[in-house]
Amino acid sequence: MEFMKKHMSLVIVAIILVLALVGFLLLKSLFFPNEAKAIYGSRLEGRDKVEISDATKAKIEKKVAASTSIVKVRIAGRIIYIDMTVVDGVDVGAAKELANSALEELSDSEKSYYDIQAIISSDTNNTQFPIIGYKHHSKAAYTWTKDR
Repeated sequence: MEFMKKHMSLVIVAIILVLALVGFLLLKSLFFPNEAKAIYGSRLEGRDKVEISDATKAKIEKKVAASTSIVKVRIAGRIIYIDMTVVDGVDVGAAKELANSALEELSDSEKSYYDIQAIISSDTNNTQFPIIGYKHHSKAAYTWTKDR
């Protein structure tokens, strides 16, 4: 008791700090209620039924390897990203066909579940590249950026 009388200002500051901490935690839970949930929420339900395997990614990379120097296939959420760098001498039409040939390696169920984005750049300073094609899961073909 004598300690509290002697250090009354310290006790008051400690009580205020504890109340401020409790208030902060309450406000945090009010503004961020689902912090423990995944970023995607329920948007990825059913993904385990149409999982893209590493073998499928390798097939896509092998299919376009003849006309490309670098190919990367990655998946984020419900989007398959196919990043390609074409070699010198490949024009825009041939590059678009490369992206279409990559679609052949995916099953119909995979194409109808995932959106697919093809980003095609060139090894050289070709002014027609980069081009980007996007295929929505409900569409049959890519939609391409405007030709330059």
